[in-house]
Amino acid sequence: MTKLAVVVLNWNGWSDTNACIESLIGLENENLHIYVCDNASSDNSVRQIRDWIGLSLDRLNMLREASGRTAFELRDLFALPSSVDTGSIPEVDGKNSLTLLQTGRNGGYAFGNNVGMRCALKDGCDYFWVINNDTEVEPDALTWLCKRMEADPEIGICGSTLVYAGQRDTIQTWGGSKFRPLRGWAFALGAFAKRDDPIDATAVEAEMTYVNGASMFVSRTFLEQVGLMKEDYFLYWEEIEWATRAKGRFRLGYAPRSVVYHKVGASIGTHDTEGQSSPLSEYYMIRNQLRFCARYSRISLPFVVLDIGRNVIRSLRRKQTKRLVTLMRALFGLPFVPAK
Repeated sequence: MTKLAVVVLNWNGWSDTNACIESLIGLENENLHIYVCDNASSDNSVRQIRDWIGLSLDRLNMLREASGRTAFELRDLFALPSSVDTGSIPEVDGKNSLTLLQTGRNGGYAFGNNVGMRCALKDGCDYFWVINNDTEVEPDALTWLCKRMEADPEIGICGSTLVYAGQRDTIQTWGGSKFRPLRGWAFALGAFAKRDDPIDATAVEAEMTYVNGASMFVSRTFLEQVGLMKEDYFLYWEEIEWATRAKGRFRLGYAPRSVVYHKVGASIGTHDTEGQSSPLSEYYMIRNQLRFCARYSRISLPFVVLDIGRNVIRSLRRKQTKRLVTLMRALFGLPFVPAK
C-alpha cells in the first residue's frame, strides 16, 4: 500500500494547526503519516498542540473506526537538535501515525517543512503533501492528488483547488500561479473564480509555473532527483524556485477535485490588524523576488527594480518612514529589522 506523508509547519499558530490536524485525521486514506513541525514557537504552541491531541485523538479515532478506517498512533514529541538530525527518530510501525517534531529554531518555511520531509523520507513514505497549517481539507482531497500523480509519472508536484476559507464559494487559485518575466511577478490561476465555474485542468497545467505552497503534493522520485526546498529564502518564493529547479525533469500537475480551504496569511502572521501586508511580509516578498529573478530570470530585474522604486517614491511622499526602511533593506539584501 502506498505510504503517504502530510507535513504541516507550525509557527505561533497552534489554534489553526489543531483545526488542520483534525481535518487531516478525517481524510479517507490509510497508511497516512502526519508530521507536525514546530519552528520554535514563542506562544507555547507545542504544549497547546499536545494537550489538544491528548483530549481529541481518542474521539477522532473513534470516528475513523466507526467508518471502517484505521486509527492513528501518536509518536512521542522528539526535540531535535539545531542540526535537525532526524536519524535518531525510530521509524513508524503503525498503519497511521501522527508525529510531533520540534525543529529547534525558526529557520523559515522551507527549513521547517524540510525537517518533516526528511523524517518522512526515512520512514519510507512514497508521497509527501506539504500543506499550510491555516488550511482545512475535504476528506477526499488527498485521494484526488494521489490519482492525478499516479496517472502521470512525469508529474513531480501536484496542486489542489484552493478555496478562501472565509468565502467558500470563491477560488484562491486553481493549483498555482503563472510567472510573467516582463513583470517579475506571478499571478494566481483562477483567482476569484466561483467554485461552480468550469475548469479546464489541462489548460491550467499548461499555464502553471509553480504550485501554490499552501498545498503541494510531491513524489519521492522528485525529492530524490531534485532535492528539498532551498532554505535561504526563509519566506516566500520557495515554491517557484523548487518548480523552476525541476523544469525539464518533471511536470506540474493539478487535481481540481482536491479541495483545500485556506485562511490565507494566518500561518505566518503576514497581515496586520487592518488586513494590510505586514513589514515582515513585504520585506521577504521583495527580497526574495529579487533573489529569484537574479538566479532564474534576469530579464525581470529592471521591471522589479522599477516597481520597487515606485513604492519608494510613494512612501517618501506619504512620509511612511518605516515602510521606506523595509523597502530599502529588502532592495539591498540587508537583514530584516522589526520597526520599533
